[in-house]
Amino acid sequence: MLNKTKVIKSIVGPVLEELGFKYIRKEFGIVWIFGREVGDVKQEVSIQQHTQFDQEYKLMIWTSAEGNGTRSIGDVLPKYENKEYWQAETEEQFREVIEFFASFIKEKGPEIVEDMLTEKPDSFETPERKQYFKEHRKELAEKYDAIYHVLSLPSAEKQLKRIDEILWENREAEDTPEKQEEMFVLFLGMAAILTEILCRKKGGEINYDTRLVEMTVPGHILTIYPIYDVIQAWYQYRLYNDFSVPAVWASARTLL
Repeated sequence: MLNKTKVIKSIVGPVLEELGFKYIRKEFGIVWIFGREVGDVKQEVSIQQHTQFDQEYKLMIWTSAEGNGTRSIGDVLPKYENKEYWQAETEEQFREVIEFFASFIKEKGPEIVEDMLTEKPDSFETPERKQYFKEHRKELAEKYDAIYHVLSLPSAEKQLKRIDEILWENREAEDTPEKQEEMFVLFLGMAAILTEILCRKKGGEINYDTRLVEMTVPGHILTIYPIYDVIQAWYQYRLYNDFSVPAVWASARTLL
């Protein structure tokens, strides 16, 4: 039986060691994580198997420096912008995928991890927008629910998926200042409805004082970011034109 950890450590490990990363751990049996610390910034490079049963893998780079999010191969190489996972059904294919990941890290890794050491200003969740969302969340939820009739749907699952449908239907918005501002308000409206769903269903609590507005539900360790999750879902639909997995529903479903 193939020892995936051994293969990953032997192929990717030496390349990452040159950048100061060391193998840390394996999570859930399908995520292999390397990490480093530079000053007070933590960074991780992970190889993730899609599920226990799906033999496909992706490479992700994460940093604790705020405003960076994560980077994947598709974020860096345009020809892979629509590709998230690499299939590897056999031992030979698995080694080939890991060698490709290693070659990507060797070529692009130094520049990426160096750039991700510095904080980036958030382009949407400014203090002003977060304050507006805090003061008008209920009004936004009521306004956009009156237009799209989300909260009257019979289950929280259908309500979440309806948010995804609305974002999908608006994915091809014109790139003009007027339309952009209209979309910004729509994002806040959908985020307000998302918070309302979780407040009604599970008594969710909203924190407006963190860098991104976040929401927790009693009894769950998962944190969701209503504004960020809505915007990321819309970007995903716009960039990849793929609605196979409703993104807002996927991010919040475990809280239902």
